[in-house]
Amino acid sequence: MSLPPVTIVLSSFNGEKYVADQIRSIQGQTHRHWKLLVRDDGSADRTVDIVQRLADRDSRIALLRDARGNLGPPASFGVLLEHALAGGADYVALADQDDVWLPHKIACELELMLHREDQVGKTKPILIHTDLIVAGEDLRLVHPSYLAYEGLRHLDDSPLSTLLIQNFVTGCTTLSNRALLDAAVPIPTVIMHDWWLALCAAALGEIRHVPEPMVHYRQHGRNAMGSVGQRRSLWRSLRNPIAAWLRADVVLDQVVEQARELAERVAREERRSSAGRQSLQVLRDFCRAFSEGGGLTRLRVLSRHRIRPHTFSPYPVRFYARVLFWSRTAHSPKGSMA
Repeated sequence: MSLPPVTIVLSSFNGEKYVADQIRSIQGQTHRHWKLLVRDDGSADRTVDIVQRLADRDSRIALLRDARGNLGPPASFGVLLEHALAGGADYVALADQDDVWLPHKIACELELMLHREDQVGKTKPILIHTDLIVAGEDLRLVHPSYLAYEGLRHLDDSPLSTLLIQNFVTGCTTLSNRALLDAAVPIPTVIMHDWWLALCAAALGEIRHVPEPMVHYRQHGRNAMGSVGQRRSLWRSLRNPIAAWLRADVVLDQVVEQARELAERVAREERRSSAGRQSLQVLRDFCRAFSEGGGLTRLRVLSRHRIRPHTFSPYPVRFYARVLFWSRTAHSPKGSMA
């Protein structure tokens, strides 16, 4: 069976040391029908020159040049996804500049995507994600499973209940269909673009997981988002509990704002179809609890909808404590979610 084309989007920033390796791993995919769109996010090194040289030799690679400068990963990927959507892309994969893909990554994800679309239709937003191999700077094995290393796991049953407060989808492994892009783009101000895509898929469609690792997830100390492992994360939290509490404080504030953005987006989509009706009720209850309720009310809403983190670490304890003592007077809600 001939597989359809895939658009790959990559946001680079000072990636001269690794970006060629990543692009070569894309060129080595068993599925050859792809287009790579790269946006440089204001690099001060030779990243642009390296990408341009590779593009000169391979017509499937294009460098997006704009005058927006450094936007940060969520906004930069947002620009790329808007270009992919406007360009008519039916399937879009995200790529990071410092990873290395296994040769069958695109083909494996695309086959699962097409199988699911045959079963549920192309109008349903679908996101496919995989596990990763955690690797050192020289690509030596650190851990064979990123999810296990971080104490995370994919959830088939009601993923929104966890994704509202904790992301388990890694962007550089994902493949999205056009229905998901239609629902998720443009990307608002959110914590991370991959988290937003996962939230939209969980609320309006479905998330499917390939348990096999498809990416060497290179760790080098300058990752925009990296992997430290569950044990090291636990040790850091115990060594400096005040800093851990403050981080949890900031994350919860961002989670609440992100949920408000999602509720608005799902409400828009729900007016066009019945998709997301149940999710919208969960989101409205969640947002209302943080806009109007006290600590016990917030905890009751979390319990009713089984909204909870799934990582074994101090994070759940910090999370529930922060929910209990969260102060709505220090926040300005964007409006009613009723």
